[in-house]
Amino acid sequence: MSHTTPQHVDTLLKNGVLVDGTGRPAYRGDIGVTGDKIVALGDLTHVTSSVERDVNGHHIAPGFIDIHTHSDISITYDPLQSSALAMGVTTQVTGNCGLSMGLVQNSDVFDMERRWLALHGARIRWSNFEEHFRQISDTGIATNYLTLVGHGSVRKRVMGLSPNLPTRSELAQMQAEVAKGMESGAFGLSSGLEYPPASFANEDELVALCNTVAEYGGLYATHLRNEGDTLIEAVQEALNISERASLPLQLSHHKAEGQANWGKVTQTLQMIDAARAKGRDVQLDQYPYTAFMTALAVQTLPAWANAGSVQEVAKRLQDPQARAKITAEIRAKNPSWDSLEPGTHWHNVQIGICRGKPEYEGKTVAVLAAAAGSNPLDFVLDLLAQAHDFIAAVNFAIGEEDIARVLQHPFTSIGSDGVGTNINTATNTEKIHPRTYGTFPRVFARYVRELGILTEEQAVHKMTLLPANRLGLHDRGRLAVGAYADIVVYDPNTIGDTATFDNPHRYAQGIHLALVNGRTAWENGQATQNRSGAILRHRP
Repeated sequence: MSHTTPQHVDTLLKNGVLVDGTGRPAYRGDIGVTGDKIVALGDLTHVTSSVERDVNGHHIAPGFIDIHTHSDISITYDPLQSSALAMGVTTQVTGNCGLSMGLVQNSDVFDMERRWLALHGARIRWSNFEEHFRQISDTGIATNYLTLVGHGSVRKRVMGLSPNLPTRSELAQMQAEVAKGMESGAFGLSSGLEYPPASFANEDELVALCNTVAEYGGLYATHLRNEGDTLIEAVQEALNISERASLPLQLSHHKAEGQANWGKVTQTLQMIDAARAKGRDVQLDQYPYTAFMTALAVQTLPAWANAGSVQEVAKRLQDPQARAKITAEIRAKNPSWDSLEPGTHWHNVQIGICRGKPEYEGKTVAVLAAAAGSNPLDFVLDLLAQAHDFIAAVNFAIGEEDIARVLQHPFTSIGSDGVGTNINTATNTEKIHPRTYGTFPRVFARYVRELGILTEEQAVHKMTLLPANRLGLHDRGRLAVGAYADIVVYDPNTIGDTATFDNPHRYAQGIHLALVNGRTAWENGQATQNRSGAILRHRP
């Protein structure tokens, strides 16, 4: 379709190199924006503008789409989402891993979620997606925002923290909750099958809920039941659910945890390719780090021992009989977990968030256990037995070769798995995962410039058009006339991550400008006060 070049635009970005999101080679050109849309591309020498910006040969790309975030945790108290904007992210997908903050309620079953907000002086003021969206709209938001229906949150609303399978009535209630979420514009269902109470669901429960999602044309995104020893089986379960319910499948933050499992992604990628060859819509996403971060209890305890609240888990570990059973089960599966020898497990596990003992944060379990003169497994179980709040740990258990394999797959999008934040947050002493601040620029710095795993155009495609098409956002994720003006200007030679595991609260570098729906959201190393993001709703 041909377009007539306008004589005048609101904003003109001059002298750029356009990386348009399609994967085709970059080319020199200008961009004209009027209102919230791109209205002209190419040589715009004779076009006048209200605001002209000479980008001096820097590269211009569509705003990055973070397909996997947990920023629904922070969005109501941190609307500027500076860590995301500093990475060039202009659209965030929330509600992942089975947790949808838009579905939490101000009740004891959501005590953990209430605690997360309370740390920042916020509280739950909603009871459904519509009320959650209204609060976000009233405050304004700097990035675009969309959500999935979290299976774990739905389960809590209907069944509390029960480890049981749902009755027929409970399953019907859960399906009704999913339907309401989809009618409010959710893009699909997410699951976090490592986390209680979702870990107690079986395949049939998930198929039933996915059947409801399929009626609305949504997708199923899953944090697999296991990403280590039984990774292959977990991927097969996800493929089964997708096939039985006839809906697209998104494998979240795909990886193989633990050195003994490195290389398994070769097989899982073959499984994905085989499914796609049969006409199945299967894709995946990834963050480019050799460590993951999640609850220490989830990393350590058998699934049954994680049932209930943090306090209930702690009480179970204080009971001598239950503690003995837990310990025996762990040791039977992981005999090396009693060792402090160099290179063994606990040298790779670093405490990241431990609000009861902040002095532990940033130190490995091996160091802490040795200082205490304790067996490392006993040290961890004692720590969890004393816990009154969430404890998270970073685990350096992902292989670099696996990262490259997954990253090079043509249907891998980039997702941070982070919670949008800022360097002045009330929790900025906690050793969170640096992916929150560094994911997208790190792909450029390490995997484009340093290692040559991807071309720049391929990297941008994985951050823009690929996830946009995945989500059905046909007017975002590309530089094209008529597309929304979500635009990032960056220096390809300096864009990179600065956040580390020891010092994670550091903004990325190299992003000079970010526009969200045509308005400047990031400039000169900081967020503006323009909250021009939109709540995006799925419509079948």
